[in-house]
Amino acid sequence: MKKIYFTIAAFCLFVCLLGCTKSNDTTDTQLSYSFNAINLNASLTTNAGTSGAIVPAGTPGSINWSSAGINISKVEFSANRGGNPVSLETKNLYAVNALKPDSLSGTVFLSSGVYEKNEFKITVSESVTNPPLILRGTYVEASGTAIPVIVQLNTSQVFKLEAPRIEVKQGKYVARVTIELNGLVKGLTASDFGQTTRTAPNNTILVSNTVNRALFEKLVFRLPSVLSVSMTKQ
Repeated sequence: MKKIYFTIAAFCLFVCLLGCTKSNDTTDTQLSYSFNAINLNASLTTNAGTSGAIVPAGTPGSINWSSAGINISKVEFSANRGGNPVSLETKNLYAVNALKPDSLSGTVFLSSGVYEKNEFKITVSESVTNPPLILRGTYVEASGTAIPVIVQLNTSQVFKLEAPRIEVKQGKYVARVTIELNGLVKGLTASDFGQTTRTAPNNTILVSNTVNRALFEKLVFRLPSVLSVSMTKQ
């Protein structure tokens, strides 16, 4: 009987010719991240039910935000595409003034297709130089007196945001994280800011996990509810 010898390489080639199919998946789509804060001026009244309404800047009985910094240590994107799980992450994003539209960037690459169960897990962390989130603005009392406000949400947190099903085609997309800042003070009253410890200079209202703790906890509690994300083609 004549013997036939296969090398390992030849055997692998033979098996591949019988059963292998070439994948057409290519990462032809770019997904970038941005941060967009809106509704910077909100009412602060004696009635919790009316606080948080959008008002003109400088209105007596209001909170007005002028700058923000956000320190995102990681964004994890997960979804299902064609029945298969997709998981990608971007690390170390920081925006000095996140109130500037589309101020946050970071890019991952996707393959075209229909994406379902889209979830963005955003981790904000404190670093040596930057808190997870810092807001600066002015609290305007009912009398018209303007008082500086600095809110330092200086505890690490994870936010889970969902985006609807989307058909992704070749090109560039943006995952825009929106924060409706007026929502931070919905359900609060003027006394939440008015009855606070003030610090130098200018009797500034500093809010952190160690100063004006009661107000800090209310703002931290409200924060997840004012965040949302959408995926759109550029």
